[in-house]
Order: sequence, then structure tokens, then C-alpha cells
Amino acid sequence: MPSTSSGPRFLGVDFHALWREVRKSWRGAHQWPVLAWLSPAVRVRLLQADEGESLWIGEVEQPKGTRLHQTRFCALELPEHIVLRRHLSVPTMGESDTASAVALDVRSSSPFAADDLAWGYHAGEARNGLRPVDVVLVSRKQVGMYIISQSTRLEGVLAPEIWVRGADGAPIVLNGYGDNQRVAFVRRWRLVNYGLLILIVLLSVAIAITPTAQLRLRAIEAVRSYDAIAQRTVPLVKQRETLLLSVEQLGSLAEVLADRIEPLRILNQLTQALPDDTSVQSFKLQGAKLTIIGLTANASALMQLLGDQPGLRDVRAPSAATRIPGALKESYVIEFTLDPQFYGVVSVAEPQVGPKPLEAPAAKSEDVAAQASVSASSPAQAPIPVVPGGSALGGSAVYGENSARPATPKKTAELMSGAMPSASAPVVKTAP
Repeated sequence: MPSTSSGPRFLGVDFHALWREVRKSWRGAHQWPVLAWLSPAVRVRLLQADEGESLWIGEVEQPKGTRLHQTRFCALELPEHIVLRRHLSVPTMGESDTASAVALDVRSSSPFAADDLAWGYHAGEARNGLRPVDVVLVSRKQVGMYIISQSTRLEGVLAPEIWVRGADGAPIVLNGYGDNQRVAFVRRWRLVNYGLLILIVLLSVAIAITPTAQLRLRAIEAVRSYDAIAQRTVPLVKQRETLLLSVEQLGSLAEVLADRIEPLRILNQLTQALPDDTSVQSFKLQGAKLTIIGLTANASALMQLLGDQPGLRDVRAPSAATRIPGALKESYVIEFTLDPQFYGVVSVAEPQVGPKPLEAPAAKSEDVAAQASVSASSPAQAPIPVVPGGSALGGSAVYGENSARPATPKKTAELMSGAMPSASAPVVKTAP
């Protein structure tokens, strides 16, 4: 099966021809006006055909009297009698194409043999699409004889250049003589200048981007430092989160406990505030509302007494006090509202603020007599009843963090004589 593509071609493109065209284009890049200044202008000492000398820099002749010392290159001008001239007009095209056209014309019109031919040309400025070209042809044998005849002027010069002046005065350099050294010298310094130009561009770019690069490097270093600090502070952040969570939980707990009444504190306060002729048979706490049921000698005086207590509000009797015929005490039901500032849950570190206990009325003489009679008639091993609050009679009752005063003999006599509904301790009901 035949191949659809040859070696140097790919998708119909001849890469060898493409490379040749690219090289041809860049070969004359040094002649572009933008890059022409990078080619150094070489000083050449010209030995003229009229026995004179002149200094040339590039294609420009320097004024007479210019110092001719320290010139690296030397050229010898040929006399007109050994030079053949031709004048051509070629279309405007590149230097390589112009050189090819001139070479074709020289080969076709030269009267000299191919190995004896030396030629050169100078192309002028293009006009109306045509470019004038001055061409010179000489015999190498005649050039060699003329160089020998000028040996005294060429003392110390190994390979002089051979020049012929054109019609416009510009020098026409014959190929194959000392011009190769000057061309190599110019090419070498042109490359040096290109390198220096590239270095200047790179340095300029580096100077331009250095502040930005420094800022970026600082930003990267800051990000790395921040990441390192963040890694080191991970345990502290976790501890902080745990602490904040604990604070939130404590805050929620404080909100819950803000309106909670401490039963032991109100029991302690009632134990200290109620008079000796009053007993509590039922204790019911619902939020901040407290209901007590019991027996007392004077229910209205008891309500007034409770109303004077700090921290107790809205003291009322939901039902009227009753007295069983023949009984000495009234049965009461009293409701009141507790102030959380006085009876709420208090931190251990905070000082406890509570109402001052009211002094119970002084025991009367008949209460003392009753106490004495009961004490005399009670057996030695009689069980000691428990008052509401959990303290034994005759001892000291403790509720919360406050100490209750000891139970009086009158209360003991009442409990022992059956004044309370049952012989057991009254049941205390506490509603959440």
C-alpha cells in the first residue's frame, strides 16, 4: 500500500522548505532598521588607486585629515582599467534573492573563466518597484598582479580587501578576498550585542517583576506561617470550643435554675418564722407557688405574719379556715408566691441572702405548764417524732445552708399529745 506522506512532509507541509525560508528571513534580520544599530561600524583604511589613503566607517568615507592609525582592516582600490562594470535594475526583493539574480547575470555575461572570475555588486534604494544594482567583474589574475605591484603599500597586511568604487561613490567589495575577516568580525560583535541586548531585556524584566515577586513571596511566607500557627493552635482552639460549649451549657443551666425554688431554704424559713402554736401538715411546691396546710391558733394572724415575711408575695387563703367543735386550733390552707431572689438556687461562692427570721411570740405560762406535764408523763424510751424538714425534735434542723433554731417544748407537747392528724411526721410534697 503506498504511503500518503513523504518523510519531510506532514499534513502537506514541507518542513525542510519551511525551515529554509525561516533561516533566509532571519539571516537578513540584522539589516532591519530596528536591529541595524547592533551591527558595529568597522573602521577600514582604503589604499586608493591614485596613491592616496582614506578612512571609511561602514560605507561612509570620513573627511580628509582623519587619523588613520589603529585600523584593524585594510582595503586596496582597483584601478578602472582592469574593471568591467554592469548596471542592472531588478525588482524589489530580499537580499538573498537579489544576490542570486546578480550571480545569474554575472555567470551569463562574464568574459572570464569561472575559476578566474571575481565580482561584486552594490544595490541602491528601490524606486518605482525597481532597484538599481552596480556590478563589477575582474580577473583574479589581474587582481593578483596588482596586489603584487602594491606590495610596498601593503607592508604588514596579510589579506587586504579589494574594493571598487561604484557610480554613486559607495564601495563595491569583491568576494573571496580579505572581506571574510571583516564579515566574521562584524558577525561576532553583532552576536555579542544581541547577547547584551537580551541581558538588558532580562534584567529590565527582572527589575520590573521583582517587587511583585517579593510581594508574592511574602504572601506565600505569610500563608505558610499562618498555616503553621493554625496547626499549633488546633489543640487550643479545641479547648476553647469546649470551654465555650461549657459556658453555653452553664448559661442554659443558670437560666433553668434562675426561677427554681430551693425547697430546703423555704422549709428552713418556715421552721424559723412559724409560731409555736402552728403546725404544717402538708407542703406543696409548684414552681414559685407554695401551698401549706396545717393547724394554728389564729389563721388570720398567721396570714399577716407570712405577709410580713420578705420574699413572700400574694399571701391568700383559697378556702376559709375551719375549726372543729371542741378543738383548740383552726385548720388553714394558705397559698403564697415565693421570690426567686430569696429562695432560688444560689451559688456556693455567693453570699446567701435570706430573710431574717421572725421572733416567735413568747411562750405563755400555760404553755410552760403543759410542757412540764407532758415531759413528766412521757416514757423515757418514747420515739421522737420528726418535724417537716427532717430534724428530730429537741435537736437542730438544718435546711440548705442555714441552721434552724431548736424546737420549743410547746411544739413537742403538741406533737406528743396528738394535736397533729397522725403520729407520723407530716408528709411534705414538692412539685417540680
